[in-house]
Amino acid sequence: MAGQPGAGTLWVLGGAALGVCLAGVAGQLVEPSTAPPKPKPPPLTKETVVFWDMRLWHVVGIFSLFVLSIIITLCCVFNCRVPRTRKEIEARYLQRKAAKMYTDKLETVPPLNELTEVPGEDKKKKKKKDSVDTVAIKVEEDEKNEAKKKKGEK
Repeated sequence: MAGQPGAGTLWVLGGAALGVCLAGVAGQLVEPSTAPPKPKPPPLTKETVVFWDMRLWHVVGIFSLFVLSIIITLCCVFNCRVPRTRKEIEARYLQRKAAKMYTDKLETVPPLNELTEVPGEDKKKKKKKDSVDTVAIKVEEDEKNEAKKKKGEK
């Protein structure tokens, strides 16, 4: 090493770098204090006062009752009931399927006034769809028709 030129400067630079590192490490060392250690906080138990002079079990109980009441209310409003047996699940499926088939068929049925025929109505005589006869008008027409039949028989 002594024979190489510039070897001395390398040692000087290495020594300076080592000195800087040791100075940084020495700044991180903590000197021990003579003060007593900080006391540990008491362990959290069910009798620990949390806030408003309520113990931990009071807070947990009130919170769980609140959550339970919200769940029960939502289940009652939306009719959420989990079926318990396979038979109930299949019955509910068949019920929904039948209801869907019923609504699909109901949409294909024409209006009632197109399906029904009024007894005693003249098939030759067509009435306007807009006119609706009341019961009193029908009774008067029937009385007139009966009177005509009686006159025709005499």
